[in-house]
Amino acid sequence: MKKQTGIDSIISIIFRIISYIAFGIIMAIIIIVIVDGARYFTPAFFIEYPSQGMTAGGIGPAILGSLLMIFFILLFSIPIGVLTGTFLSEYGSKSRLGRIIDVSVTSLSGVPSVVYGLFGLALFSITLGFGTSLLSGSLTLAIMTLPVISSSVKEALASLPRELRESAYALGAKKTETIYKILFPAARNRIITAILIGSGRVIGETAPVLLTGAVFYSTQLPNSLLDPVMTLPTHIYFITMAYGENAQWMAKATSAFLIILILVIYSIAFKIRGGNQKS
Repeated sequence: MKKQTGIDSIISIIFRIISYIAFGIIMAIIIIVIVDGARYFTPAFFIEYPSQGMTAGGIGPAILGSLLMIFFILLFSIPIGVLTGTFLSEYGSKSRLGRIIDVSVTSLSGVPSVVYGLFGLALFSITLGFGTSLLSGSLTLAIMTLPVISSSVKEALASLPRELRESAYALGAKKTETIYKILFPAARNRIITAILIGSGRVIGETAPVLLTGAVFYSTQLPNSLLDPVMTLPTHIYFITMAYGENAQWMAKATSAFLIILILVIYSIAFKIRGGNQKS
């Protein structure tokens, strides 16, 4: 017995050390990127256009482009994702169609982002004629976000006590009333958390946007959904691939801002989830 306890203690220490090492590496990367890039932050950097061969100016159009893309991604993905998750949890859990959709959603979570980009290029940009545009990029990334939202909604609803449903049915509530008036409010925080986590994931995607919605440099803001946009991750990619040392400061500063933005989104998501667990 003592020997087994000793082995368990050793294994526990090993896993703890590995966790500390992984945490230290992640924190080191985040701190180095932020410290190295934040020194270039100025008010002009956040509002001006890049200029002088990307060696001066700012990232105003890239910030606006990323925010616009996130807005339309969520506009397209939230209704479909929530409805899909609700169907899988409340209607299709025992049906053949539900199992097929569940497997499909799970499979989509493991598809590489470049494959989504090629799909969006073929369907939205070429077949539907949207070209390289905000609409093509948003629809492509919305498809990437669907598995995150739908799976999280399904798990959130499935984790609720069965007594909630039975109490509502006993009072004469219909199934749809039970879902939208009882279950959704009870799982609201977890659903919001899933949406924020999905947003944090896609805001840093590069390959799908490069293929469907991004432009290297724009001298004006998008006037419609069919105009291309600059985004933060594609801006970093273009600078590091095509420009010399004089422009690397902008890539460092943009990277720092992008990481800070993602950290803020995830912090809000974890705070909401933590509040839900306490309640």
